Formats: sequence, C-alpha cells, structure tokens
Amino acid sequence: MSLVSQAHRQAGEAIASHANEIARSWRDAVRADDAIEGDEGLPDLLLTNQVPALLADIAHSLQDPDEGATSEASLARRRRGLRFGKLRGLARYDAADLYREFRHLRQAVWRFLRSELDWHRGETFEVMLAIDQYLDEVIGASLRGFVEAKERSSGAEAEPADG
Repeated sequence: MSLVSQAHRQAGEAIASHANEIARSWRDAVRADDAIEGDEGLPDLLLTNQVPALLADIAHSLQDPDEGATSEASLARRRRGLRFGKLRGLARYDAADLYREFRHLRQAVWRFLRSELDWHRGETFEVMLAIDQYLDEVIGASLRGFVEAKERSSGAEAEPADG
C-alpha cells in the first residue's frame, strides 16, 4: 500500500472515530463567528444534525477511495448537500453564512488531523485535496438546495391569500 493510500486510510479512521469531537469543534466555531447570523435561531441539534453524517461520509471516502469515486457516492454527497442547504434556507440563513459554516468545517477537520497525525508534506497535501474535493461537491449541492428553499419560501410569501 502506498504512503498516500495509508495516509488516506489513517485520516479516514481518525475522522470516523472522532466525528463527534470534530462536530463539537465545528459547532463552537460557528457559534463564535459573529459574522454568521443565521445560527442564532437554531438550537444545537438543528445546527449540527447533518455534520456527523458529513464527517462519516468523508471518513468513508478516505478509507475506500474507489467506492467514494463512484457515481452512487457522488449522488449521495449531493443529496446530503441538498438537505444541508435546504435546512439552512428554511432557517433563513444567507448564502454567506452557509459558506462560512463549511469553511469552519474544513478548518475543524484540518485542526484535528494536524493535532492527531504525523505526516509528511506530500501525504498531507493528497489527503487535503481529497477532503477539499469532497467538500466542494457538497458545498455546490448545498448552495443549490439553499437557493431552492429560499425560492420556495419567497414564492409562498409572495402568493396572495385567497379568502
């Protein structure tokens, strides 16, 4: 097994076994970010409900890169992203808030991996690239779901009430 494959597997195992810790770190960063206003009305459960599953998916895609590259896996990522975005759209978020949440998720994952694993530069880059590609796909789908939810809610508000 190549060093890069070992690094992927090691990172996936670490993320899988510490997903709740990473999710808490992410939640704390989102709550502390004054620029994110949409989270103020969300209880922790609604704020964090999709993040452990996202982390589990990231871990799985790192542990089994061949399976993570399938069209079924890509479809699952997009579905998860759509749900995440729709929830944020319904919660009256703004697109910048949504993006900032994902930025905090990337940072939480990287802070955790840097503190837990001892890697060489090349392996770190390859793992970072795989995680970034995963998150980029989820972010794109989240923004799509967000826009759909916003359009649906603004369309419902714009309809005149028949009486």
